[in-house]
Amino acid sequence: MSQTAIINALREARLTGEKLATYPGPTPSSMAEAFAIQSAVRTSIGWTHAGWKIGCTSDKAQKALRTDGPFPGPVYRERLFSTGSHVETLAGNSRTTEPEIAFTLARELPARDKPWSVDEVLEAVATVHPSIEIVNPRLPRGFNDVVEWYVADGGLSHALVLGPGTKPLKRADYARITNRISINGISKYSGIASNALGGPELALTWLANNLIAKGLFLRAGDVVTTGVITEVFETEIDDFVKASYDLIGDVSVQL
Repeated sequence: MSQTAIINALREARLTGEKLATYPGPTPSSMAEAFAIQSAVRTSIGWTHAGWKIGCTSDKAQKALRTDGPFPGPVYRERLFSTGSHVETLAGNSRTTEPEIAFTLARELPARDKPWSVDEVLEAVATVHPSIEIVNPRLPRGFNDVVEWYVADGGLSHALVLGPGTKPLKRADYARITNRISINGISKYSGIASNALGGPELALTWLANNLIAKGLFLRAGDVVTTGVITEVFETEIDDFVKASYDLIGDVSVQL
């Protein structure tokens, strides 16, 4: 089967929310091919590209997905929700729920003759947000697949729930942010921002430079979520999840 068949199948699965019963083609032969498939889905799906997610920035997430580094995936306006929203999922979906720290960009970070530094990237930040990402793999083996399929499948994202924005913090404060998670009012998990690639400011800088290497770049208005900072955990339909962060506030979602 051709790459076109894979692109069409992943796009349809993204639009319908239905998991694919069979693989639409061979496993992508490289991360470059996997990202090319992701990009083709992103540009042909008919949704508005609103930013990026960074997958597997924590050791726990990398171990869970059996990979050794992060990867980007698109955030769509149609799958971007405000805190307190109801996010629909199908009975057969995964509802892996990931409390993360997100940023909205004030200006673009285009290609240039040297990498962007952490301080320069932080100067481009407009606001910082508490967020919750809902992850749902659409391929048959789900979380038991290889990383090339995760990348092709848009980084596995289903939805991103964004809390209110706050003004940027001092650089040293980002990695120190802690959070507490409750499900249906019962305290469950906690985490610290340094779990995500050493800190969300480092993850954001990684993405800024990684996209340039791929011929893309971060744009003004982009929302970027920087990876799970707690345990990786599943939720169920009707669960109410709240994530409370020091320094940046709260975010919640009804599944």
